[in-house]
Amino acid sequence: MPSSPTQPLAAQVAVLITVGFVVLSCDADNNYFRSDIQSKPEVETLHYVVTEHVDNGTLVADIMVDAGLRQILPPEVIDQLYFRFLSAPPVGAPMSIDRKSGIVRTAGDIDREAVKQCRYVDICQLPVDVAIGPASYFRIIRVSVEVADINDNRPSFPQSTAVVRVRESAAVGSTFALPVAEDADGPLYGVQRYHLTSCSKLALSTESRRYDSKLVPRLLVMFPLDRELETVYHLRLTAYDGGVPSLSATIDIEVKVLDSNDH
Repeated sequence: MPSSPTQPLAAQVAVLITVGFVVLSCDADNNYFRSDIQSKPEVETLHYVVTEHVDNGTLVADIMVDAGLRQILPPEVIDQLYFRFLSAPPVGAPMSIDRKSGIVRTAGDIDREAVKQCRYVDICQLPVDVAIGPASYFRIIRVSVEVADINDNRPSFPQSTAVVRVRESAAVGSTFALPVAEDADGPLYGVQRYHLTSCSKLALSTESRRYDSKLVPRLLVMFPLDRELETVYHLRLTAYDGGVPSLSATIDIEVKVLDSNDH
């Protein structure tokens, strides 16, 4: 049986709004949210996507419209509602919500790399739950905002040159550490591949680090080395990110072949 139009939001949201919500106790005088939470059945959360570095004031969400409040509540109830974030958006993702309309906009520069929750993840979804007041109609609308990455950072090496020392007795197939490039972007636009200038006896090998899956370059000995024939190899290592076109960084590598006292 449909709810009466005069019923408060408490009676109607549970049936008609397809968003998640919980009920909180509220002190109407101080607008104070108490921690004793009454759970209601979870349903769908409102999902939004905002790309980092969009203009300040860019529309993110319209909670009033997307929650369908005007379709289920009479105008006199709508006029009483106000909206607020249950907690402030995280550092690096400034957003504001209009108290009366429920419209969410960016409130500054959104920088995915500055948001702690976005580091090292492919998809960064931030919970930005919205509270509806006053106390007689109080509900929380579950809201998730995904911060989409752009390729706004290029790879970089900690220095412009590096020296790798390899003994001439190094076994074929052995590998040696090379400098690792860093990229502040998320995994999608992070470092995706390396390239090493060609060399008759040395080559590039890559592996993924266990704890963060970051690509790590290694110098691979392909053929026996002889210091009497070649004491130094000059190579260039290039790191490419996942952008189209790729951004890159280079470092000059000096490979010094050390004496193994074989003469």
